[in-house]
Amino acid sequence: MAHRLLKQGHTVKIIDKIQQDEAFRLNSIQNNEKLSYLQLDLTTSPSLVSEFKGFDTVIHFAANLDIPLGSKYTDLDLKQGTVVTHKVLETMRINDIKEIIFPSSSTIYGYADQMPTTENTGMLFPISLYGASKLASEALVSAFCHLYDMKSWIFRLGNVIGNYMKRGVIFDLVNKLKKNSTELQILGDGGQSKDYIYIEDCIDGILHAYNNTHERINVFNLSSGTTITVKEIVQIILEEMNMKNAKLEYITGPSGWEGEGWAGEIRSFRYDISKIKKTGWSPKLSSHEAVRLSIKETIQNNHVQ
Repeated sequence: MAHRLLKQGHTVKIIDKIQQDEAFRLNSIQNNEKLSYLQLDLTTSPSLVSEFKGFDTVIHFAANLDIPLGSKYTDLDLKQGTVVTHKVLETMRINDIKEIIFPSSSTIYGYADQMPTTENTGMLFPISLYGASKLASEALVSAFCHLYDMKSWIFRLGNVIGNYMKRGVIFDLVNKLKKNSTELQILGDGGQSKDYIYIEDCIDGILHAYNNTHERINVFNLSSGTTITVKEIVQIILEEMNMKNAKLEYITGPSGWEGEGWAGEIRSFRYDISKIKKTGWSPKLSSHEAVRLSIKETIQNNHVQ
């Protein structure tokens, strides 16, 4: 996102808890005079007021990235998600910043009773603490927008993939095969079916909707609107790594997980993306195309360890 905003001439400030020299995705733009970087843990910082001064829009990506970990440490998503979102919104209110882009998640839908799932699907009962935090954060965004004359763009993202991933099914499986090419252990029964979106399509969709929709609260499902199973992903990885003879072992969770890979995982979902497509945006890549490209990039890059 920072790359794209700088290309468009915007002044960008990034606040992240990692050191700038660890943010390898920024290597090619770190000397850009319109980019500033602040290493700061939002969960412990007492105030963000001075850091937000002078900006007109906040893109709030900060959240716990390890969904299964949230079931072990049950306050993790509360602290890194919901509480941080309140802190961001309160800082915006104090600084009179009127616009927020908030990446939410398909996890808010839980076991959706409608597939493909539209933005109006309900009731909303998340089955992970990450999903609960995202849903609570959406509610906070809505309340602040109505009370303090703000505007928001909420994007319920599918599985976002691309180059330089550090987690997720593609990263994990490629990493395992780089360490041991003879066998591959896979979480779940392989039947999990998800809706994936390539990172460039995701950024395109966010910026397009931001520039072309103008309600107080703008909510969109954002993904490819297509699905791929874990078994299909595994086969593409084996093809691209030329390891078709690797022994596969599928490991399902405790009874009641219905074949998922970990507690809180939704076995399958597919988005209805007709709402955002009506604004004039469409994804360039399907789930299968996005997965294959991301696998190629993950195999080639040097950040798989």
